[in-house]
Amino acid sequence: MIKAGQTVTVGSYNVKNLFAKEDIAPGNRTRPKPEFELDALSRVLKNADADVVALQELSSEKTLKSFMKQYGLDEIYPNVAHINGNSDRGINVGLISKYPFETVITHKDQEFPLIDGSGNTKFSRDLLRVDINTDGKPGAELTVYNTHSKSRRPSEGPGPSSDTQRASEGRAMRQIVDQEMKPFPNRLFVMTGDWNDNTDDASVQEVLNPKSGEKFLDSLAHLPADERNTWPANPNATHGHDPEQFDHIVYAESKADQMLSSAIHRYDATPDGKYKWLSSAASDHLMISAKFQIKE
Repeated sequence: MIKAGQTVTVGSYNVKNLFAKEDIAPGNRTRPKPEFELDALSRVLKNADADVVALQELSSEKTLKSFMKQYGLDEIYPNVAHINGNSDRGINVGLISKYPFETVITHKDQEFPLIDGSGNTKFSRDLLRVDINTDGKPGAELTVYNTHSKSRRPSEGPGPSSDTQRASEGRAMRQIVDQEMKPFPNRLFVMTGDWNDNTDDASVQEVLNPKSGEKFLDSLAHLPADERNTWPANPNATHGHDPEQFDHIVYAESKADQMLSSAIHRYDATPDGKYKWLSSAASDHLMISAKFQIKE
C-alpha cells in the first residue's frame, strides 16, 4: 500500500514478441519467444523492480500469465490488464502491477481524424488506460496510458503513410488524455509505450506540445540525445538504422515536482555467466522507468 508522500515507479517495456506457439496464426512468420529470451526477460523485470510496468508486443493474456507464473513474476505483479487490440499480427499492449486496478479502459474502437484530413483511423494496436489504486481507499491515485504506435515500416496498400498514422495517433492520444483526466486535477497520470519515434519527432510533439493546452514532459528529456536511446538494446545490431529513443514515459508539466527520477535499464553480464548482455537477450528494446511521488 502506498500512502501520500510515498513513491511509485512506472516502467515501460517492449518485450519483443511474447508469443507462444498457439498464438501464431498460420502463415505468420513470428516465432514463439525462446526460453533463453523468456528467462532473460524475467530477470530484467525483476532487476528493474518497477511497481507498475506497461508492456508492448504481447500476444494473449493466457501467454502473459503463463510466462509470469513460470518465472515467479505473478507473485510480484498479481494484477494484470490485457485486451486484444487492432494489430493484424496480434501484438497487443498490457500492464502488470503490484497494486490493484480501479478501471481498465480500451480505446481500440475509437475513431479519430487523420492529421492530413484524408479520413479517419483507429489506433494501430490500442490506447489502454488503467486506473490504479495505490492507497487501499476508494478511488485511483494513478492512471497509466499505454500504447504501441504504428511501425516506421512503409504502410502497405491503401491508407495513410506510417508517419501520418503515428502523428495522428499522437494527436488523438493527447486529446483523449486531456478530456479523460480533466475531472481529476489532482491525479497523477502518465502516458507510456513504444511510440516508434524520438522526442523531437512529429508524433511525440503532438503529445508534448499541442497547439493548445498544457505542455507535457518526457521523463528522459534531461539526458543528452545520444544517451536516451532505447532501441536497439544491442547498439551493435542496428540493422543499418541509427539508435533511437522509441520508448517514452510522459507526464504533465504541472506534475513536474512529482517526477523524482528516471532510468534506462541496461544490464550486461549476469553473475551466473548465462548472459553476456542480459538486456539484448531479453528484447530489442531497453526497459525504461520513472519514479513519481504520490500526493493527496
